[in-house]
Amino acid sequence: MSSVSGAGAAGGGRDETATKPAAPPMQREASDEYTGTDALPDEQKLLKGVDVVEGDDEAGFTVLERQTCFNLMKTRDIGRVAFTIGGDPAPTVLPVNYALVDEGIVFRSALAGTIMHHARGYASFQVDLLDEERREGWTVLASGRCEWIRDPDELARIPQGRLPKPWAAGHRDQVLRITPGRLTGRQIRRS
Repeated sequence: MSSVSGAGAAGGGRDETATKPAAPPMQREASDEYTGTDALPDEQKLLKGVDVVEGDDEAGFTVLERQTCFNLMKTRDIGRVAFTIGGDPAPTVLPVNYALVDEGIVFRSALAGTIMHHARGYASFQVDLLDEERREGWTVLASGRCEWIRDPDELARIPQGRLPKPWAAGHRDQVLRITPGRLTGRQIRRS
């Protein structure tokens, strides 16, 4: 299996100013341009290339274009945020309920939560839909700046009801956004 790298790059190290609140960038107008469904027609997939899966002549990996990754991300509402806690050699990965708003991955956290304390700065986000029985599915991985949205005007621009209610118990009233600098996706299908 070959590895996939996307256009752009997120910084390799942790931003030391990540613990200080930063003014979030201006929110862009809402757009339906990236609306998608679970089964996109082939002409909308914007395929980038195909790899063969070793030892399985009936399966192939397809590398997905950036817009297709956004289309697929819009079809789900649960993904995983990955970030590093200072001193840990491996990343921490936690599930979150999310929404895609203007190409940003937006989710809630508790003020004293692990994600709020450690994911701000840079984080990765993964979402997928897999059919283990048929051995088919897709996965999308986004990496980029993770920011705490605190400006009331910017929060007001997030469409009401757009953020899903978190499954986890507790008061989660803080909003974070990952803006993908790198976005890659793969799909595996059987012929």
